[in-house]
Amino acid sequence: MAATSIAVDSESTTNTPNYSNFDWHDHWYPVGWMRDLPVNTITKITLFDVDYCVVNRGEQDPLALEDKCPHRLAALSEGRLTAQGYVQCAYHGWSFDATGACKSVPQRPNGAQQSTMLCATACPCRVEQGLLWLFPGADAENAKLPPRVQEMDDPAFKWSTAVRDLPIDYSILIENILDPDHGLFAHQAAPFDLYTASRDAPQTVTLAETSPGFFSLSSAVAATPKLAATKEKTAKDTTLVGSALNITGALTGISTFRPPCTIATGRRDADGETKFQACFWIAPVGVGRTRFMSAAVGRLPFSVPRWLQHVSLNNFLDQDTHLLATQQPYVLAAEYKAATGGEPMVRRKIYKYSSPTERLLVEVGKFMDAAVPKTPNRYAEPLRLLMQCPDRSTTLDRYSQHTQICPDSRGAVRNAKALRFVAWAAAATIAVGRVARLGSVARAAVSPAALGLAALGYSAHAFVGEFSFKYVSAKRDRDLRGIPKVFADERLDE
Repeated sequence: MAATSIAVDSESTTNTPNYSNFDWHDHWYPVGWMRDLPVNTITKITLFDVDYCVVNRGEQDPLALEDKCPHRLAALSEGRLTAQGYVQCAYHGWSFDATGACKSVPQRPNGAQQSTMLCATACPCRVEQGLLWLFPGADAENAKLPPRVQEMDDPAFKWSTAVRDLPIDYSILIENILDPDHGLFAHQAAPFDLYTASRDAPQTVTLAETSPGFFSLSSAVAATPKLAATKEKTAKDTTLVGSALNITGALTGISTFRPPCTIATGRRDADGETKFQACFWIAPVGVGRTRFMSAAVGRLPFSVPRWLQHVSLNNFLDQDTHLLATQQPYVLAAEYKAATGGEPMVRRKIYKYSSPTERLLVEVGKFMDAAVPKTPNRYAEPLRLLMQCPDRSTTLDRYSQHTQICPDSRGAVRNAKALRFVAWAAAATIAVGRVARLGSVARAAVSPAALGLAALGYSAHAFVGEFSFKYVSAKRDRDLRGIPKVFADERLDE
């Protein structure tokens, strides 16, 4: 079905889209990259505070079951995959196929298939563009397929993927990704300025609806410097900033949100072509928890090594994740008050919108106001909304949030640890040998070979540290000193 597009005016009361038609049960949800799911191994994932066990079966279709055995409700994810490809509960050995049918009850030979009451609950799943998607609703056969990123189907584009579990609510993380204004400050990154708006370069927000409850929200703005360009308000500086941001020709910065999970951001020319897309998939794990998945999609001659992208992305995410964690208690408390008081939550009442770039956020806020209260299991335990902000070592724990769920990163860390051990052991061996020959620790210490190996070991040690908590307040302060490079302090008095 062709999409019906309308320009959205955030200040209008007559041309307001009807977001109440959105139904969470009508959509597919990404839960992980297939490459991160070990083949023929049961993996536990969570969606809407419901646990599932999923299996990457290699050449066969994946399977997904609710993570509880119908026998005594033990977690199936604690079990194993049998030679027949069945999920076997570790408690009493009951086994289930991909449809949830009970194929074996060891204590009841040949009787397992006689009752549907013994079945586990299967969840429809499919693979699209390398992601595993689940459908927790009731009618997967007639459901619309997950949205696709067209550049990821183009062989001219290469893409590198990432994943991280964040202690941030879905609603807050979606708003953050669609907010380019924070990039100059939280990330000290001038390219974000290409997606901001100004009085001279206003943001246009468009809603495209294919059917009730299925739509996209897009923002478009001239991809030129605004805040960063006017540091000295001279044509020379504008040219310099534009050159630094690699701006060539007339491009439009476009960000598109396709609820509930998919976001794509990039600069496009007049023909709609792009050289790079930053793509995000945000899975609502539960109240205050989200799985963040991303792909850097570009016209490149080769793919960037995944571990290298993870080092850069984890530093990037650390820069604002704790900020979101400090925001979260206030937002969720306001939601709790609305949910228990019978009044609808209105984000325009708790946020003070002011930037011309926030037209899209105002519209996304209206969607959240209508959709979030209907999120499955959202208010099953309302007190979960009343949470405190954890300390930085918890909100920014890369090891539990990323390294443990990414085999590529775990492998890189394992190799780096081995390199560190070999390099330092070799350096020590050379140094000890030179001391024995030269009889002087000082003379032995100047060995180029020993120093080089020690430096190599230290580099490997530093690399290992990139995959655990490292963004301490001192590191934050060093980053914040970079703000004046993209937005001069002198401008605060303008």
